[in-house]
Amino acid sequence: VAGPSRNEISMRIEVRDYLKSAFQGWIGTSGLILLTTLLLLWVGVVFVHSATVDSGMGFPGPYAVSQIKKIIVGIGALLAISTMSPRILERVTPIFFVGTMAVLSGMVVWKLIFGGVVRWIRLGPLQFQPSELAKISTVMILAMLLRGGLEQSRWKHVMSILACGIAPFILIAAQPDLGTAMVLVPTVVAMVWVAQLGKRRLLLLFTAAIFLSGPLGYMLLKPYQVDRVYSFLGIGSVAAEDAGNHQVTQSIIALGSGGPAGKGLHQGSHHDLGYLFADHNDFIFAVIGEEWGLQGTILVILGFLLLIFSMLGVGWSSRDHFSRLLSVGIATQIFTQAVFNMAVTVGLLPVTGLPLPFVSYGGTSIVVSLMGVGLVIAVARNPIDENQLDGIRNRPSHL
Repeated sequence: VAGPSRNEISMRIEVRDYLKSAFQGWIGTSGLILLTTLLLLWVGVVFVHSATVDSGMGFPGPYAVSQIKKIIVGIGALLAISTMSPRILERVTPIFFVGTMAVLSGMVVWKLIFGGVVRWIRLGPLQFQPSELAKISTVMILAMLLRGGLEQSRWKHVMSILACGIAPFILIAAQPDLGTAMVLVPTVVAMVWVAQLGKRRLLLLFTAAIFLSGPLGYMLLKPYQVDRVYSFLGIGSVAAEDAGNHQVTQSIIALGSGGPAGKGLHQGSHHDLGYLFADHNDFIFAVIGEEWGLQGTILVILGFLLLIFSMLGVGWSSRDHFSRLLSVGIATQIFTQAVFNMAVTVGLLPVTGLPLPFVSYGGTSIVVSLMGVGLVIAVARNPIDENQLDGIRNRPSHL
C-alpha cells in the first residue's frame, strides 16, 4: 500500500505548525489585552441591556442579544487576525487600503448624484459602515509608509504619507461623519511622531496638513455641525436642543445623580424616563455613571487605560517598525475615540456621534474595534527578529 505523498506530508506539517502557533503566545501581554477587552465588552452588554429593557425583563434583552452576536463575529475576526504574521499583514495592507478608499469614493459620488447621508452600505439584512474599516486601513498603510523612519528622506514618500493621511479624512467627513474623521487626526499625528521623520520633512508634513485639511474640513462642515460648535462655544442664538446640548445636559444630570456608588442596575430613572435618548449608543457612559456611580466610571476608565498602555507596551518593545507603528496607531485610535465619547457626555466637547469603543451598542464599530485589537495581538504573538534603525540588533520584536 502506497504511503502518503511528499505533498501530503508537507501539508500535514504546515497544518500542525499552524495549529501549534494558534495556541502559543497568549501568556503575557497578549492575554492581558484580550482579558481587558473582554471586560469592557461585558460591561457594554450589561449596560446595553439595562438601558434598553424594563427591570422586569430577564437578561439578555433583544438589544443585548444583538450585541452578543456582533461580539461573537468580532472575536472570531480578532482570533483570525491574531494568528497572522506582521509580514502577512503588511503584504495585504495596500489592497485593503485601496479597497476601502474605493468604497468611500463610490459613496461620495453617490451622495453627489443623489444627495442625502451615505454612511452605511446595506446588503439585504446586513449593513456596515465603511468609514470604520477605513480607520483600520489608514493605520496599516501609514505604518507601512512610515516604517523607513530616518532613512525615509525622499520627498515623494512624504507626499504619499500626506495623501494617505488626508484622503480618508476628506472622504469620511464628506459623508458627513466628522466625528469619525476627527479620530484620524491624533492617530496620524502620533504615528508620524513615533516614526521619527527628519525635522524638515516633519515640519513640511504638518504645515501641508494644516493648510490642506483646515480649509477643506471647514468647507465640508454641515450647518448642523457648525451650530453644534457655535452652541458649545456660546456663540450665536442657536437653541441648545437643536445643537444637541440638551442631551449633554441630561447626560451630566444622570452622571451626577449616580453619586459615588450609583443607583443600581435598572434603577437609573433619568434615562428610563426618556430624558436621555440614545443612551445605549453614544451616551452609554452616562448610564454607567447613573447606575454604577463614580466607581463604575472609574472602572471603565481604568479598563481603557490598561488596554491602551498594554498596546503601547507592545509597540514599545517591538523592534520591527511596521509592528511598532501599527500598535501605536491602533492604541491611539481607540484612546482618542474613548476620550472623545466621554468628553461629550460631560460637556467638554460638542456632540460628535462617536460610540464608546467595546461598550456602546453597535455593529461595525464593535467588529472593527476587535479587529484592531487582533492586529496588536498579532504583533505581540508573532515577534520578528530584525536589525533596526534604533541600533538594537538580533533581538525579538516583542519581549
